Amino acid sequence: MAQPSKPQGRGEGGGEYIAPAQLALTLDSGIFSRGFTAMGNMLESSGGTESYVEALKAKAAQFQAVLSRDHVQHLTLDELKPLVERMFTVRRRLWPVLQESGESLLRDSIADLLYANGPVAERMKRFESSIPAEGKTKRALRDLAAELLHYNNPETYPLMTRWVWDQGTESGAMREFIAGGDHLQEVPFGESPEVFEGGRAWIREQLAEMGVYRDLPYLTDMMLAFQYSEYLRAMAEGFLRSDFGGQSDPAEQIRKLLGIDSPRRQGASRVKTETLH
Repeated sequence: MAQPSKPQGRGEGGGEYIAPAQLALTLDSGIFSRGFTAMGNMLESSGGTESYVEALKAKAAQFQAVLSRDHVQHLTLDELKPLVERMFTVRRRLWPVLQESGESLLRDSIADLLYANGPVAERMKRFESSIPAEGKTKRALRDLAAELLHYNNPETYPLMTRWVWDQGTESGAMREFIAGGDHLQEVPFGESPEVFEGGRAWIREQLAEMGVYRDLPYLTDMMLAFQYSEYLRAMAEGFLRSDFGGQSDPAEQIRKLLGIDSPRRQGASRVKTETLH
């Protein structure tokens, strides 16, 4: 597997390099190339891939402004809420827990996650343990940590949300790049940051072979979202489809997964303020 270029570093100082793991199963370049073409065709009617890239750049800029090393120590719930609005799985479950945790705990936990020393896997575990939650809400803390890391520094950290890969359910976008993956009884990728970086390095390799070298963090996210949206549509009327409110527009599914869906009318928030069970 081709090695990605060394990242620029973590936040505003201190470098961090995540070595891409050799994946336990081979991903299929034919699935990727067909998907990349299909994604481009699909998105033409909604602004093309360029508009999605620009939307993801704007999302990253918003995260970086609020989560900078200097500012994160003064982070407020009012500043955090617009970021949560842009995290599909997080905005549906976590806001009541975050409110109950309080600003001081959240500031310390987020600062430790983004800027403390030590491997990123350890920092993610500390973050998930620091915020009191149970059940499905507890699992959503991983998605919160993953989005905060990735969009605060898209080059250094791969997107490590559960829809990209969840070893517990053996489901996610990475499985959809395996030829015949829907028939496999076991997909032993694991969930280490190195596994996610291995998947990202593979996607970058495919893009390079197609002559694509710009905006790689965002095009990688888009391809993951596209491939997972294909899986969602294949699930027909299953419970996963209901998570999207019956949404049948595949481009809108991609926007929701990426957290760049259109704002609701009259400024209404998508953040659920009541605990889901």
